[in-house]
Amino acid sequence: MTAGETPAAGLAAVSGAAAESPTASAGGTVPGPAAGAGAPPGRTWRIWGVDFDARLVQIVSIATVILIIAFNNRFVQAEYDRFVLEFIIPIAIILLVWREDPRQYGLRLGDWRLGLVVVVAGVAVMAVVIWFLGRQPDFRAYYTDTIAGRPMWRLILDTGVDLIAWEFFFRGWLLWALGRKYGTDAIWLQIIPFALMHVWKPEIEQLSTLVGGAVFGLLAWRTKSFVWGWLLHWFMMAWVLMVAAGYV
Repeated sequence: MTAGETPAAGLAAVSGAAAESPTASAGGTVPGPAAGAGAPPGRTWRIWGVDFDARLVQIVSIATVILIIAFNNRFVQAEYDRFVLEFIIPIAIILLVWREDPRQYGLRLGDWRLGLVVVVAGVAVMAVVIWFLGRQPDFRAYYTDTIAGRPMWRLILDTGVDLIAWEFFFRGWLLWALGRKYGTDAIWLQIIPFALMHVWKPEIEQLSTLVGGAVFGLLAWRTKSFVWGWLLHWFMMAWVLMVAAGYV
């Protein structure tokens, strides 16, 4: 507070700064969900005498149901089932139930300069790593069923559809919904369900979810976009499938 400034004015200035959205400073002026301690108070639900943040109850409950349904069911084809469950449904909830702008949840380019640099560097590094990992017996055994005789172009297309849903679900919808309450700690929280959805994959891939989930989460937070993590993850998954299938 400066000389001559009233306490009320100083408090108002501090409050205004605290409520500033973390997504307003990069990738345009679209307001984003407020994060951490500066977040405005949301609706509260009282369940059996205990108060809960209504938005957190909604996101955790709905996300859990979506992941369980995606894991246990096949309606059309796995990749397109997940696209509906993990992308279309969250977008519909954001628009129709929460009545918010999906761009607040990373559905935009954001800081494209940073994102592009990370994607190019990530592709260069992971191309070499996956070249060796994809030839390991456990990777070949697991991904043989996933490939199911599909040609290369179909693998690339299906993987892109699958991972746009995957990345938006974890590094868009979950990250920014949790970020309202927990700020940057949401990057670590979204790793838990992300890792659990890998438990049936080769062990080295399971273990990689800690680092991968953190990197993709940090990238989404820094760029205010899930798009760049999607592009990098798409390359990684398509490349491991092509290597395991012997297409390259």
